[in-house]
Amino acid sequence: MPGMLLFADAPTWATDYPIPALLAGLVLLIVGAEVLVRGAIWIALAVGMSRMAVGLTLVSIGTSLPELLVTLTAADGEADLGLGNVLGSNVANVLLIIGAAAMIRAIRTKTRWLELGYMLLMTALACIPFLVGARLDRWLSTLMLAALALFLYQLLARERIARKLLEQDTRPTTTVADWLLNTLFLVAGFAMLKFGADWLVGGASQVASDMGMTKAMIGVTVVAIGTSMPELVTSVIAALRGQSEICIGNVVGSNIFNVGAVLGGAGLLHPFAFTSDPLLVVTIGVAGLSAIALTYVLRTTAGVSRGSGVLFLLAYAGYLAYAVTARSTG
Repeated sequence: MPGMLLFADAPTWATDYPIPALLAGLVLLIVGAEVLVRGAIWIALAVGMSRMAVGLTLVSIGTSLPELLVTLTAADGEADLGLGNVLGSNVANVLLIIGAAAMIRAIRTKTRWLELGYMLLMTALACIPFLVGARLDRWLSTLMLAALALFLYQLLARERIARKLLEQDTRPTTTVADWLLNTLFLVAGFAMLKFGADWLVGGASQVASDMGMTKAMIGVTVVAIGTSMPELVTSVIAALRGQSEICIGNVVGSNIFNVGAVLGGAGLLHPFAFTSDPLLVVTIGVAGLSAIALTYVLRTTAGVSRGSGVLFLLAYAGYLAYAVTARSTG
């Protein structure tokens, strides 16, 4: 059993010293995402993108790279952990991250149906593998990737049509040195995310084996929360700075990217089957309900109040309590 839980490409030291590896992986993920996002935001603002578009694209993609790297690593032999990571991350993005950010400062921003509609669509697509024999095949993965590509195309078209570009005098001053530095941030951030994901998955898998936890359980708890740390840090910082567009765009875009690129990419490269673990079924249900709840709140109140943030956090605490006490059959 322990041997089955380990990744062929996981660093040896990560399986020999799983707790230090897990902690070091989390640190690298957080620092790497911060460095990458810092460079991405500067570049995006330098070319004149709106803050909502920045949150929905570069920031959400950058903070979702841990999920992508972990799930691609887990797809070959650790499907329950990889799937649990994506679904658990989407739950954490809404209930934990939006809840925490709204608790710090009420979120006030206008969110349109384009991004919210695609978040709901991607959540629906993530439900399909549970209805077709607990498998993610290439046809569905292709559909997920196509939906993501269509979303990005429509988002960029909306930016052009609405002329939602920053005025030239609000853009950062750009020099060759600035471009080199921020490009370096992107490369360094990606490298840290890559190593952090490897260490976290290797350490978490060994911990799961040692403690008798199922792969689904470790995926929806430790790994999902760990890979959501970049989104949490980014959204909390955005909330503190009053950048509601970045905060909401980061979460909504991450949920879209997690299904479209992470599950879609993993399934296209390596179609996989997963177990009918009740915890995974509950998690996809919670992911769907949380996406619907966030859409309702954003469309009816043009933001997320502190009261709604408290409710989101309480809901996540309840889900997490179930997840860590569940006796899964996987």
